[in-house]
Amino acid sequence: DPDMGFSGLRLFGTDLIARTTLKVRKDLQIQDFMMVDSPGMIDSPGMTGQDLTRKMQMDRGYDFARVTRWFAERADVILLFFDPDKPGTTGETLHILTKALVGVDHKLHIVLNKADQVQFIHDFARAYGALCWNLSKVITRKDLPRIYTMCTPVEGQPSSQEGSSSIKIGDGSSTGLDDLAKTREEVIGQVHKAPERRIDNITTRLYDHTSLLLMHCKVGDRIRR
Repeated sequence: DPDMGFSGLRLFGTDLIARTTLKVRKDLQIQDFMMVDSPGMIDSPGMTGQDLTRKMQMDRGYDFARVTRWFAERADVILLFFDPDKPGTTGETLHILTKALVGVDHKLHIVLNKADQVQFIHDFARAYGALCWNLSKVITRKDLPRIYTMCTPVEGQPSSQEGSSSIKIGDGSSTGLDDLAKTREEVIGQVHKAPERRIDNITTRLYDHTSLLLMHCKVGDRIRR
């Protein structure tokens, strides 16, 4: 829908448009809000650089990294989900982290999801440690960003805001359940702040584009001279 600001996606070809669905909901409490759910990332061990880029384009029919960058630049909040059974950052995931999501750290939130699928606490610790280790190899920072650990509450049970956690781990042990429920509410809170952060993100993007334009003008002037 070009009226909603998505006309730029036409540059990526008809394969992307054919795989994209727009749903409009009118019975929500939140107004003026858009949520984009991207397809999961494909890991291709042993492939890097141009070989990986070509394989990504062949598998999907469009440049997934460039499309991800297009959305990331315009989004106000970005959630990157990992599962406990797949905490690695190889192949396409590594490519996205090092190429498409560079420079958007201020709105990127990393989530280790589906904690309710973990049977034992040491399995959860192993998955969390593996994710931290893999991220440390691709995120060029002294300290890693916060990793939110959360899962989806059981339908029909009260949420943590009502004083009862509905999260289950393995045999239903209550260890850490309240903390998982609280973290989930924090992630939801970050999403709800998206409209408030819109102006700040637009200002930041305008500043970046202005700086880039100024640099191009200086280079062009130097070449002309």
